[in-house]
Amino acid sequence: MVMNLFPSLARADNGHSKALWAWDFYEAASDSDKISQLLNFLNEHEINLLFIGTRKTLPDQPATYDELIQRAHAEGIRVFAVVGRANWALEGKHREALEEVRQVLSFNASHPNNTFDGIQYDVEPHTLPEFKTKRGSVSYQYLQLLKRIAKEIAESKDPLEFNAAIPSWYANGENPVIVETGGQRKPLSYFVLDIVDTATVMAYRDTGERQIRAAQAEADYAASIGKSIYIGAETSPPNGGSIPNEITYYDKGIHYMNQQLNTIIDYYLEHIGFNGIAIHNYPIFKKMTENQ
Repeated sequence: MVMNLFPSLARADNGHSKALWAWDFYEAASDSDKISQLLNFLNEHEINLLFIGTRKTLPDQPATYDELIQRAHAEGIRVFAVVGRANWALEGKHREALEEVRQVLSFNASHPNNTFDGIQYDVEPHTLPEFKTKRGSVSYQYLQLLKRIAKEIAESKDPLEFNAAIPSWYANGENPVIVETGGQRKPLSYFVLDIVDTATVMAYRDTGERQIRAAQAEADYAASIGKSIYIGAETSPPNGGSIPNEITYYDKGIHYMNQQLNTIIDYYLEHIGFNGIAIHNYPIFKKMTENQ
């Protein structure tokens, strides 16, 4: 009897994406050898969408990003820039946040053969101290930022996919974030989906069933307005505080995690609000696969 020593992969079925975050550009892709290692890893794990960090690095490394995108596209892998700071939600920081999308749009204009396919903003206003006392105001400022980013992209005529990373509890958590603006009252995540092209719901749980429940409201709302979501999974090691054991797959093993992610994919296979899964993040996920 020949035993399969390798766990089954989480699949990217039915045209869906399987994404991976790689926040640290210098660690992941700053030279040709690292790009080769990264692409080999993506192919090995059937990952067809890369979220690569660009903040403070894109202006200094345009040739390397050009190589990364060219080689990724040749492998059938889409590439999104990923940027984010919580305080960008505040109006006084909007100019700083807008500079990031302008850099990506400028890069695409000057590298027409190797363009970013999308940009993800991971701006988490709920982590700001102001959110505790001025939730409505901070949420409104955040939505205004997203509208300004969407406007920049639309006016550029670049087909850049605008994606926002959002937590899973804005709509159905114990303390959901309900916002009233423009004569409408609904969860903050629904307002986000009204603006962006897609969202990545950070449905960080350690079972597929719990991830499905965590993202269901956003998936259904996205489908109702012709949008879609990616469902995120966490692999960072638990620390007892910001990353409790029940939100990460780190110590459950790669085989178990892939089984759970396939449960999500099977459940949402025909759901038009589902665009795929996303794994956070490259260095730790890689370590998990090495320790399998």
